[in-house]
Amino acid sequence: MTEPLFRRLLGDAIEDLPSVLRRAHDSNDCQRWVGKAQVVASRNPIARALCWMMGLPKAGNDIPVTVVFERHGEAEVWRRDFAGRTYHSRLVARDGLIVEKMGPATNRFRVCVKDGRLHLDLVAFRFFGLPFPSWISPQFPAAESEVDGRYRFDVPIFLPFLGFAIRYIGLMEELHD
Repeated sequence: MTEPLFRRLLGDAIEDLPSVLRRAHDSNDCQRWVGKAQVVASRNPIARALCWMMGLPKAGNDIPVTVVFERHGEAEVWRRDFAGRTYHSRLVARDGLIVEKMGPATNRFRVCVKDGRLHLDLVAFRFFGLPFPSWISPQFPAAESEVDGRYRFDVPIFLPFLGFAIRYIGLMEELHD
């Protein structure tokens, strides 16, 4: 059986993650996580249009969120549902990075563990297959942590020349069927 994606990329550093994050990312099982999120969105109409095109969540508080992690051999598929607004991405390991394909975007992340938190730092970006130089690529220093035994995600996204675009933060627990 193939080692889980994050175990392959982080090696023994995955042991430095809190148990809830290890349960989510160091497994070959398909999992469903549920909780609530807060989404803050830019008022800039261009940033809003780009977020809408990517299918990102709408702004709001106490938004019901479900994330399903599906494991398919070397790849993972993350299916996200924010109050009925859904999007998914496919993640694989390539050259020591996570490559995430999400709609027209392809993101390459460096993953690391710092102070018990999982950090995903964008290092390369493509849109409709076209590579963007770093100075015009979006920035989203995503992080995951554990709060009171729950999985916490924090995904801020900044766009060049437009600044802040969206930030979604939430807490989830694993749903056992």
